[in-house]
Amino acid sequence: MVIGLVRHAFSLITLLFLAVLCIFAAGCIYPASADLKPVSEEQIEDMNDALHPVIRIVEDDLAYVTSSLWETARLLDGVPADDPAVELALYELRSELPLSIEIGRFDRNNTLISTTRYLDPWWVPGVTKSRLNYPVDVLEAAGPSCVVSDFYQYQDGDQGIMIITPVYDENGEYDGVLRLSYDIDSLFSGLTEYLKNEYGYTLWVMHTTGLKFYDENTVEIGKYLTSDPAYQTTELRTMVSSVLTNPSGNISYHFYDTSRGEQTQVNAVWDSAVLGSRNEWRIVLTDNVPEKTGAVGSEVTVGELKAFVENAYVYAHKVGKTEALAAFNDPKGKFIDGELYIFAYDMNGTVLALPHQPDLIGKSRWYLQDTTGIKYIQRAIARANLGGGFVMSLYENPANNFVSELKLSYVMAVDDTWFLASGIYLHDEPFSNGSYVDWKEREELVRQVRGMDYLAIVEGVPAVTAMINDPAGALHTQKGLYPFAIMEDGMVLAYSMDPSLVGTNQLSMSNSYGMSVTRDVISLSQNGGGLMYSMVRDPVTDQEVYVLIYVEPADDTTYFGSMLVLG
Repeated sequence: MVIGLVRHAFSLITLLFLAVLCIFAAGCIYPASADLKPVSEEQIEDMNDALHPVIRIVEDDLAYVTSSLWETARLLDGVPADDPAVELALYELRSELPLSIEIGRFDRNNTLISTTRYLDPWWVPGVTKSRLNYPVDVLEAAGPSCVVSDFYQYQDGDQGIMIITPVYDENGEYDGVLRLSYDIDSLFSGLTEYLKNEYGYTLWVMHTTGLKFYDENTVEIGKYLTSDPAYQTTELRTMVSSVLTNPSGNISYHFYDTSRGEQTQVNAVWDSAVLGSRNEWRIVLTDNVPEKTGAVGSEVTVGELKAFVENAYVYAHKVGKTEALAAFNDPKGKFIDGELYIFAYDMNGTVLALPHQPDLIGKSRWYLQDTTGIKYIQRAIARANLGGGFVMSLYENPANNFVSELKLSYVMAVDDTWFLASGIYLHDEPFSNGSYVDWKEREELVRQVRGMDYLAIVEGVPAVTAMINDPAGALHTQKGLYPFAIMEDGMVLAYSMDPSLVGTNQLSMSNSYGMSVTRDVISLSQNGGGLMYSMVRDPVTDQEVYVLIYVEPADDTTYFGSMLVLG
C-alpha cells in the first residue's frame, strides 16, 4: 500500500514536471530572467583555482599526444608504408595513448595503408580514403605540435578530434601522414566528474568558432552558440560574445537546463587551452551543480523491474509497434509507474520512446556514453541481440538532484529492429552519493589491455597469456587491475582474479543479476572492444564485486581484457 502511494505521488510529480518541460522545450515561452545575484571575489578566485589545473592537464595531455605522434612519424621516415614495422609502431603508440581511438598510416594519395582499427569496416587498408586533408605546407609548418583539427565526426559516426603529422620517404620527400583520432569526450568527462565531486563545479568547452563540443548535457554538443536559437537572449548573447572575445574571464547569466527542467543563475569562469599554432579552446567552469539530496534506495525490486519490461514486451506484440510506442511516450499512460518508465530504441540507436525527454525522439544516441566512457546504448543493443537481460551504466538520477548513479536496466528485443527497456538506480552500490571512477585509473585499465595487444604482436598470444597467469609477472604490478584472456567460444586462457578457471569454458558464467559476463565480454570484443560494467565473484571473499572491464580483440579468436574493482 505504501509503495503504491509513493509510486502514485512520484508519477504525479513527474507529469507536472514533463508538462512544464514540454512547454519550454517547444519554445512556446521562455522563463523570465530574474536579476543576477552578485558573486564574491572569493568564489571567483576559488573557481579559477579549480579551473587552472584543468587547463594545464588538457594542454599537457595534448602536448604529449602530439609529440608522441611526431616522434613515431620520425621513426617511420624512410620506412615503406606497407612495411610490417609500421603496424607494430602504430600499436605501440596506441598502447601509450589510452584516449586514442585509432591511428592510421595514409600514403601521399590519402589512402589508408596500415591501421590499429582491428575488425573496423570503416578502416580498410588499401580502400579507405581520408576525408580531412591539409596542404603539405600546413602539415610541415605545424612541426612537433602537429595539426590538430576542429571537432570532427569520423566516418563511423563517432566524434572527436584528428591529429595529423607528415611522414617522409628515404629521399626526404613527403610520403603521406600519420593520422590519430582522439576521444575528447572521455578526456573532459573524467575531469568533469572529478570537479563535480571534489569541488562542486562542472565544465563545458567551446571552440573559438563558437562550436560547443563538450557538455554534460549531450543535447548541447554540436551547437554553434552564436546562432543557436536557445542562445539568443540578451544575457546569453553577451555571455557567448564575452567567452569568444576574451581568452579568460568570468561572467554570470541565466540558463534554462532542459535536462533538469529548471532555470538557474550560472556563474562561470573560463580560460583558454592553446593547442599548437592553430587551435584554442575556451574551457568554461560553472557552478550549476545541484547539491546531492542523498536519495533513499529504490522501492522497486529487480523482479518488479523485469516484470514491468516483460509486460511492455507483451503489450507491444499485442497492439503493434505504432500503438505501443504511442503508449510508451504518453506521460499519462500506464507505462510510467513511479520511477519506472519504458524507453525504446531501434537497433541503430535512434530514440523511439523516451517520455521524460520527448525532444530526443528520432535522434540517434548510438555513440552516447556515460561519464566513465561506457557506450550504454550500444551495450543495451548488444544485450538485446543476445536475448535480453540486464545492463549497467551511470545515468543522472532526477530523484537525487541529477547526480550520476549506477543504473540497472533490463532490456528486451521486440523484434530484430527495435528493443525496449526500463531501469532502477542502485543507490546502495558503487557510485551512490556521487562516487566515481577516477579518470587516471580508467586510463591505466585501458593502457594495460592495449599493452597486452602490442606484446601479442611482438611475442605472440601464448606469451601474453603466460604473463597473465604468472602471479609474479609484469602484468601484476598494477594494484587493483586483473587482466584476463578468453577465446571466442568462452574458453578461459588466463584469469588473474581466479586462476582456478583457467582451462575451463565459462560461456555460461553469470552473476546474481543473471548478466552473462563472458558472453558480454565476447560481444563487446567482436565489435572492436570497449568498456563495460559487470559483477564477478572475488574468490578471496567469495562475494560478488562490481568491476569496470575493458576488452579488445587480440586476433580473430582471442580477446584480452582487464578488470578494475569498484567501490
